[in-house]
Amino acid sequence: MGSSRLVRACDLSAYVGPDGLRFWHGGGELGLPDLCFLRSLGQGTYEQLTARAAILKAMESAGSLVLNPTSALEKVRDKFSTLIALKQAGFLVPRTYLTESSSVAYTACGSIRRFVYKPLIGSLGFGSMLFDDRDLAYNILRLLERHGCPLHIQEFVEDAVRELRVFLISGEIVACAEKMPEPGAWKRNVAQGARMVEAEPPPGLEELCSRVSESLGLFYAGLDVIEVEDGGLVALEVNGAPNWRGLQEATGVDIAELLVGEAVELLRS
Repeated sequence: MGSSRLVRACDLSAYVGPDGLRFWHGGGELGLPDLCFLRSLGQGTYEQLTARAAILKAMESAGSLVLNPTSALEKVRDKFSTLIALKQAGFLVPRTYLTESSSVAYTACGSIRRFVYKPLIGSLGFGSMLFDDRDLAYNILRLLERHGCPLHIQEFVEDAVRELRVFLISGEIVACAEKMPEPGAWKRNVAQGARMVEAEPPPGLEELCSRVSESLGLFYAGLDVIEVEDGGLVALEVNGAPNWRGLQEATGVDIAELLVGEAVELLRS
């Protein structure tokens, strides 16, 4: 393996013509990388994100191994679509509504005691809000509607025994930890003050995770799964570019080393 560099997707440029494909990073021409770990397309307009994805897909077509593949990362950025994939794989999923109408959201939430508004695209728990009063929620959802935000509303799982973060590589669980919130807090994100404690995956979890990983085309992923009182497994979301610092500290597993090792083996195969 040669040298490596950290590159922002917005700094990449590409060319296609009769003489083939060429790539640039900033003002310098970039040789085709053997391996690229794609962590994010960055922030930007729809057109900017489409352009960045097109360049990365061009690299894939030219022979670069991009992990996770660009098309897979695009899929899992959308929480609603990944929830459908989780259900199809055999997980239980919370009742979830997606609409652009605050009135529709208000009516839909009438049958749910407590519910969470989640940004459709986002991570680390930022921007998520828990409601047990739908009239209060309506005022906030109407404001979000005016700003052009889709309304992604999910039932709060009341009978949770524990919430797990599972890290997968090639469809196999390499690390699993329970997410422990701060006292009185409902968010279990490490970025929001929670901590992780190593945990044993419940029976059947790896098979379900492997199905999701395969269906979405993910080389590696982080899954948030709730084990409920009757032993069922409720999946909340899939992350195609998961952070692993808290998980690594809790389990002692060197996730970065495993990722690189598995990727190199894949590159050689």
